[in-house]
Amino acid sequence: MTKNITTNSPPRVILWFKIYCCFLCLLYLATAAFSVFLFFVDPSHIDLPPTMVRLCGVVLLVLCLLMFAVCLLPLVLSPRPWLWTFDLVVICFGLTSACFLPACIPLLIFWMKQDVKQYFGKR
Repeated sequence: MTKNITTNSPPRVILWFKIYCCFLCLLYLATAAFSVFLFFVDPSHIDLPPTMVRLCGVVLLVLCLLMFAVCLLPLVLSPRPWLWTFDLVVICFGLTSACFLPACIPLLIFWMKQDVKQYFGKR
């Protein structure tokens, strides 16, 4: 018995992926806010040279804002074949952290299914 998909509703994994992306966006924004703290803190409290504290703040801010944008794109763009691959890369980023493994492994398993690929227009 095969399941006939007749509706245009997105697969359920899309909702969970969007929740995952929202959480990542919030996480990167919080980390970016912390990096701004490094610009205003007295470097003598951190045991690093002042230049290194500022450099760490700049690098952290730039990387967090970049990753925020990367995680925001799947939330605002409509499904396209290349976006399926982009979203797969976002899921794989989460596989690099042990904290995200319980969420990313099921996401990855369901992401590879044919109905998700069809939703994005992939063959």
